[in-house]
Amino acid sequence: MMFKTAAAAGILAISALVATAPVGAARPANATYIGNYGTLEACQADGKSPTTGGNQGECEQRDDGTWDLYTF
Repeated sequence: MMFKTAAAAGILAISALVATAPVGAARPANATYIGNYGTLEACQADGKSPTTGGNQGECEQRDDGTWDLYTF
């Protein structure tokens, strides 16, 4: 009986970890919104451009299929 209790406790612990795991990657707190783009390629190009900082950029797809660019 003790094995069943330990197994059940383990399953509950793993379930709790999975349920609280983040769904998507969070942007850094210092991220700056640059703009919205129709294609991923355009978003990535501006993310690498010196005019937008050119250091680190992240393109996130929106529900409507467009892309938001954030630099940090």
